[in-house]
Amino acid sequence: MLGPFEVETAAGPVDVGGRQRVLLASLAFSANQVVPQWKLIGHVWGEESPLDVRNGLQTLVSRLRRSLGADVIETTEGGYLLRAAAADLDLLEMRELVDSAAAAAREGDAGREYALLASAVRLWRGDPLEDVASPDLRAEAGPKVAELWFATRERMLDVDLERGRGQEVIADLRDLTARHPLRETLWARLMLALHRAGRRAEALEAYRQVSELVREQLGLDVGCAVADLHQAILLDDEALVADQPATARVPRQLPGDIRGFVGRGNELAGLDHLVDEGGSQPVVISAVDGAAGIGKTTLAVHWAHRVVPRFPDGQLYLDLRGYGPSAPVDPAEALDVLLRSLGVPPERVPADVEERAALWRTESAVRRVLVVLDNARDSAQVRPLLPGGGSVVVTSRRKLRGLSAREGARHLTLGLLSPVEGLELFTDQVGRERAAAEPEAAAAIVESCAQLPLALRLAADHAARHPEWPLSSLRDELAGQRGLEVLTVEDDRNTDLRSLFDWSYDALDAQAAAVFAVLGLFPGDTIGRHAVAALAAIPTADAGAALGRLAEVSILQQRLPDRFELHDLLRQYARDKAATMPGAPAAIERLVAHYVHTAERARGHLSGTAHRMPITPAGPGVPLVDFPDHHAAVAWFDREIDTIAKLVLGADEHGLHVQAAVLFQLCWQYLYLRGHWRRMVAMGEAAIRSATAAGDRFLRAKCYNGVGTGYGRVADRRKQIFCYHTALEVFRELGDLAEQGTSLLNLGSALNWGRRFAEAVEPLREAVRLHESVGDELSIAMALNNLADTLVGLGRFEEADEPARRALGIFRKGKEPSRIVAGLETIAAVQAGAGDHHTAAGTYREAIDLVEEVHVTRSAVPLRVGLGHALLALGDVDQAHGVWREAYDRCLREGDDATAEEIQALLSAHTRPGTGTA
Repeated sequence: MLGPFEVETAAGPVDVGGRQRVLLASLAFSANQVVPQWKLIGHVWGEESPLDVRNGLQTLVSRLRRSLGADVIETTEGGYLLRAAAADLDLLEMRELVDSAAAAAREGDAGREYALLASAVRLWRGDPLEDVASPDLRAEAGPKVAELWFATRERMLDVDLERGRGQEVIADLRDLTARHPLRETLWARLMLALHRAGRRAEALEAYRQVSELVREQLGLDVGCAVADLHQAILLDDEALVADQPATARVPRQLPGDIRGFVGRGNELAGLDHLVDEGGSQPVVISAVDGAAGIGKTTLAVHWAHRVVPRFPDGQLYLDLRGYGPSAPVDPAEALDVLLRSLGVPPERVPADVEERAALWRTESAVRRVLVVLDNARDSAQVRPLLPGGGSVVVTSRRKLRGLSAREGARHLTLGLLSPVEGLELFTDQVGRERAAAEPEAAAAIVESCAQLPLALRLAADHAARHPEWPLSSLRDELAGQRGLEVLTVEDDRNTDLRSLFDWSYDALDAQAAAVFAVLGLFPGDTIGRHAVAALAAIPTADAGAALGRLAEVSILQQRLPDRFELHDLLRQYARDKAATMPGAPAAIERLVAHYVHTAERARGHLSGTAHRMPITPAGPGVPLVDFPDHHAAVAWFDREIDTIAKLVLGADEHGLHVQAAVLFQLCWQYLYLRGHWRRMVAMGEAAIRSATAAGDRFLRAKCYNGVGTGYGRVADRRKQIFCYHTALEVFRELGDLAEQGTSLLNLGSALNWGRRFAEAVEPLREAVRLHESVGDELSIAMALNNLADTLVGLGRFEEADEPARRALGIFRKGKEPSRIVAGLETIAAVQAGAGDHHTAAGTYREAIDLVEEVHVTRSAVPLRVGLGHALLALGDVDQAHGVWREAYDRCLREGDDATAEEIQALLSAHTRPGTGTA
């Protein structure tokens, strides 16, 4: 198919010409899918079909069977199907190689990905279907096959660019742009290759050429991707440097493709068509709707895997939980996940949902990304999540008419499988020999399941677990169950569909069944083996093995090597099982103890201060996790913080109030590092309620201190200062000098944030004295650094020098390297205020170098602003403009428009010598 049309059998080449060639090409293009008779007739005869066209079609099929083999083409209800494997058809081989390459990319194996892509490209022998006399077939199939080749070739080029081989691909790109002058994606890669090869002028010239071509031939401007790349080259954007592996930049979040996908040929073609016709549109939206269990997610994920090469900038997946036992995902939370998936630092994610949506559109507008938004509740939930570019597929049980009315979404309603497709699905799962031995029973099972994919898979799984049973026994069992009424596409998950789940549950071994039951107690969405071990009081290895067995029978979905998730129907089913467990309270207590002790160990890598929390020893059945370093500890918090938050917020349900408050305190350092201010507030408020319920005044005051930081960062200064005063009062009553010092330190910081510097002096001096009295070196340094900031704010630079230097010295000896950045920033401000701008510039540069190393990215912009002022004071306007421009670009990337405007004002106010412009 991938070039001049050629057919070969074991006996040698076969000359298939005329209408037989058209028929075979049409079937081959949709191999292993039913092609309706009307479509085949249109391809073969066009508008000139004879009166007895159906007989003519049958005659052509018979001739092909004589040439190729009787079993190659199958007759189905309403059409024909060509059976072929990748070894039989070059088009299928190419698709299989591309799919394998995508899998290698997800695994981070760039070498294997490149080799597979190269093998796929080598299959191309020329223009497909050029010698097939069917304009309709060429118009339908030709562009899709060509697009597959283009996407594959472009992905090869991307891998070359990511591996620093820009110089080597320039010749190929010049040849490709000459042969396909209006394909802007090739020009973009040529521009990038030239830029990375140090040929910046040629890259800009390439932009001029493509701009003129598009304007002259299409009357349009070039697309955003090319225009934005041109701007980045002009600014010499550091993000264009190939200095990190592709896996660090490109999200590959699609769940695994399902085995034995059957049917849905028209739906897949419809999704292909929507993307094909998208052209220069900024975003293509496909909304897939249908009943529960109909296969919406399966279809969306399967199609997404097929088109991975067409979206080289990433594939994002998000379950919006619109229908299920958990509350739907809030758009603000969803945007936070999406932005972090594109590499936006957490501390730069805005708090406001509209600002997050704007930043998401900005970040995605310049990328060719595919976004799958699964299980949406309604249009309002989806609308803020629509990207600025690429394509998005939304699945929902509801028709999202609002998206079509306002955003131009195209709808695709998923119905039941046909009887033929349903039988094929069941047969694939249960085994062809077994189904062929009892064809009537197999057909009856499919009919009883109403061709609902979920029910068919569950029924086939039940049959596969009992290979010695005849299928007729399953047929009789289904026929005797009223619960199958739900399989007629009812939308109520609480009906007797649970009977199908019972069959799967009853077939589990004892340990897997026990593990499944305790999953109903778990408050989070994804779970790992350590949490399961705590709930079930079994060894971690046994928990992992049981989860694996549950995943094998599709009761669980495995998202990552140690992250498993329940479908919403199965989660409710598990909760019903858990409700009858006599040991449920003890299981929850073990789970909370696991999170408390693991959070304590993780916190030890993030903070150099003791936590002083009331933690009881871990009892039997509580697994503990150790962390080798800071990065592993942060990664654990990243995975588990959603579950921990639910445990803290749901303390009233399980009654473990002390543990909930302690969990918040142990997570505080992580929440601060990541900039999760609103979550800090929500968890802190719940922790205060828990500490109050437990009657623990010390813990309650600690939680007031913790939540105050969150209030400050969401600009609620009144509550922030109230929290610190409340904590201070309690600690004075308790006579706790160390915690009094911490409360005063926090109070002084809050006053500094509000520019109430004169009021901050005494609280901070008192904080220093208290921490000195108890010998807490790190807290002394934090108080001294805040005091120095206060004195800088008052213009008392000489007085600020001593506390600033003393604080930095302690920070350099401590276990929290992120504090060094804060100390350097204060020292630089002192030096600049005292007029020593040369030394200040050096200090700012040292801090900037350290920012990325210790992940204190929230300081990246203010440090560059300070450095720019120091350079300007030294008369180096060019360098000042350079660092301000870096800060400005960073603000734009992170969606900090307010700070960007301030920096733009600096650029405008201080023009370069001899230019008169900013």
